[in-house]
Amino acid sequence: MESEPLTELTLKALKPRKDGTGNRRYEVFDAKIPGFAVRVSASGTKSFIVLYRQKGRLRRLTLGRYPVLSLAEARKLAYDALNRVAHGTDLQQEKNDQRHSYRFDDAVTSFVTTHCERRNRKSTATQAAATLANHFTSKWASRDVREIKRAEVLAILDHMMRNDQPGAAIRSLAVIRKFFNWSVERGLIEQSPCAGMKSPAPHRSRDRVLDDDELAAIFRASRDTGYPFGAIVQLLILTAQRRNEVSDLAWKEIDFDKATWSIPSARSKSNRSQIVPLTPVALKLIASLPQFGDPHVFPAQGGSGKAFSGFSKSKRTLDKRANVSDWTLHDLRRTAATGMARLGVSPHVVERVLNHTSGTLGGVAGVYNRFGYLREMRAALDMWTAHVLDVSAVNDTPPKNRTAAL
Repeated sequence: MESEPLTELTLKALKPRKDGTGNRRYEVFDAKIPGFAVRVSASGTKSFIVLYRQKGRLRRLTLGRYPVLSLAEARKLAYDALNRVAHGTDLQQEKNDQRHSYRFDDAVTSFVTTHCERRNRKSTATQAAATLANHFTSKWASRDVREIKRAEVLAILDHMMRNDQPGAAIRSLAVIRKFFNWSVERGLIEQSPCAGMKSPAPHRSRDRVLDDDELAAIFRASRDTGYPFGAIVQLLILTAQRRNEVSDLAWKEIDFDKATWSIPSARSKSNRSQIVPLTPVALKLIASLPQFGDPHVFPAQGGSGKAFSGFSKSKRTLDKRANVSDWTLHDLRRTAATGMARLGVSPHVVERVLNHTSGTLGGVAGVYNRFGYLREMRAALDMWTAHVLDVSAVNDTPPKNRTAAL
């Protein structure tokens, strides 16, 4: 039995071997984890396996194919399998009890729970689930996942492009490609229909910064739009935080006495907790919002315990009211950052407001410089808020927050 520390280099170098009758299958075991190995088939296909003993019998569990399944991921799966065996789990029986359903909707549910929710941030997992539900499961729910063809995926992406949704098409391809790669790993399908598929539109890094007239129109329109979406947009402008950080805002995160908002690391894209100083205008806005006994400041309709998510429809309504086009909610954050810099705020303070870990607060400086800059951040946001109110020609009293018809 061959044994050596498996690396990416050794895996790539493994080739089919021949005996007197032709190519033959063989296995190379990892020196780090007992029983963990890569099997090279007669055709050259490489699959990760783990050998273990159950009630005295030697058994083999196939983990997935390389390189779809990386060496690091395979080691984690092998370690988890051996750990469960050590604690009495019968992997063979577990496999028999959890036979894969080939229905597309069942496979998607399994993908979201076993992959997205375990490996991604909550917001990323939620967005992936919504993308699959809205664009793919809605059309293929009862279909056999093995029957989905490349042309069918392209038809959905092409439809988005015809409806001038290049961003949605790019994101949808990324999610469905990940789902089909996962399906290959799990043995549901032999090959992904997305293999080698090119992006439906060029990836463009946005650099849109709203001018003062556009900013004023959007801010005024958001005040007139009502709760919840109008208030969300106002807070995006006034705090310069990310969309999901604002929409998932919880009442317990607000300290009205200290005028601060504490964003936990689990809800931050940078995985760093953030304390956002709230200006009097932002604090007054939050205090004016209705409370329904839900932990979220902006709960979803129906009392589901989830946060607001109806962005697309709400933004279309706001666009018409503001008469501003070709902008995204994230552009508000970029506009705030640019505006603060224009008002003379130091770059490191702007970065701290944005909770960025690059630039002047990146690398070693970011690790050792733990000073919070809370006072400087508050001054920066006060200046920015005053500018927003000035160009919008509105006072600092929030309008009566009615629930908008969304």
